[in-house]
Parts: sequence; structure tokens; C-alpha cells
Amino acid sequence: MGKQTAKTTERSFLVVETIQNLGGATLEELTSELEMARSTIHIHLRTLIDRGYLMKEGEIYHIGLRFLNHGEYARTRKNAYSLAKNTVTELSDQTDEEVEFVVENNNRGILVHESFHPDSQFVSKEGHISNSPTSAGIYYYLHTIATGKAILAELSDERVGEILDEWGLPEQTDETITEKGELLEELNQIRDQGIAFADEEYVEGLREVGRCVKNPDGSVLGAIAIIGPKYRFTDERYTDELPEILTEYVTDLEVDISESYMEDYL
Repeated sequence: MGKQTAKTTERSFLVVETIQNLGGATLEELTSELEMARSTIHIHLRTLIDRGYLMKEGEIYHIGLRFLNHGEYARTRKNAYSLAKNTVTELSDQTDEEVEFVVENNNRGILVHESFHPDSQFVSKEGHISNSPTSAGIYYYLHTIATGKAILAELSDERVGEILDEWGLPEQTDETITEKGELLEELNQIRDQGIAFADEEYVEGLREVGRCVKNPDGSVLGAIAIIGPKYRFTDERYTDELPEILTEYVTDLEVDISESYMEDYL
């Protein structure tokens, strides 16, 4: 028996997601895209506008700014997320590379914090996945990125299987892992060494070094990755130097998170 869901709520979110995917949409376009009656769609649109979750410009409906309030609340409600943001910035300054903090959400990875070093001339992943001026909130398939693989490595094979059953192993580049057995083998290696690598698996020419960030109780908070072009991520810098730096910063972050938790309960 499947999980019970509120159909009206599902339809409202489907309307919102469709509008975002289309970059704005008219009622006619939504009627064409969705398997709902025009009158039903119009009710959802009117309700969402009244609540501030949508806005209308001429005949085109767009995502409303009220979502910004919820998104920022989600990013800041945990002190650990703010501590991770500081680490991302410091690590980017230390390495002169792009750094990301990603959290698992809805069985995918969502980008919570990022830092682009001003001296980096490489086109970031953001240009490949969004037309937004910021890529925060972007979803990744976990198997395609170093942070995602670092998170998957902390899960049981059964849990990993559930995620793959839902999302599969979509191919982003020719280097993306698309076979379950190969992924499970790599996850075992990550468990042994504590470091995840993604070698041109999300964007051609881009390499990533990732490590999981844990809560004081051992559960997964998220993961941090250092990201840069293959021509800079070469030899020992890619396999040894950057993993060592990342491990140092993540270890310090986990200490800060643990101390923060202790202060909350004193």
C-alpha cells in the first residue's frame, strides 16, 4: 500500500514546479502541460497568488518571493549550517577553488552554501544547471558529484538501493557511473578512505574532492567538496593535497558543531 498524500497539496506543488521549470507560464501553457482541468489550475493559481507564493506579470505566472523567506529559514535554522558556510568560505580562500556544501533532501543532493574564489577562471557547475544568478537550492543526483557520493557512502546498501530505485543513475557525462554494481564498489572505497572523488562525472573538465560532514551523534549532516578544472586538479594535488586539506577543515568543522551542540544543552 502506497503512502497517503494530500492530492490538493500535490497539485499545488506541481503547478509551482511546472511554472519554475518553464521559467514562467500562462494559464494556457499550464493547461497544456498539466493533466488538470483549466478551472482547477486557475483555483490553485489564485490561491497561491493570494498567499504570496506566485506572482502574475501580465498573463504570465512566476514564482513569488515568499519562497525566499522559507528558503533562508531552512538554510539558517541549524547553527551547523551556518558553521558549514564559514568553512566553505575559508576553504575556498585557502585553496583558491570553488567549494560547496550539499545536504541530502528528497533522496537527492541540494546545494546549501557555495563559495567561488575570485581568481578562479573556470566556468562553474552553476552555468550548466541553472539560469539563476545563484545556484543555491539546485538539486543534484547524488551519484554524479563528490558530495553526493560521500553522503551515499554513509548509507547502507539497502538505503542506497532505495534511492536508486527512485531516481536511477542518470548520465550527466560519459564519465558518470551508470551501473549499480560499479557505484556500490566505489562507495566501499569511499568508506575505507573517507574521501570521495568525482572525475568529470557531472561536468566535462571538472574534478571534485568531497568528504562527509557528520553530526555529533554520527549521523550525516551533509558533505563538502572542493571543485575545480582538471588542469589544476592534477597528480598529487588531486589525490593527496586537496583531500588532506579538506579532511583538516571538515574535522575542525565537526569539532565546532559538537561544541555548538554542547552549548545549546548547557
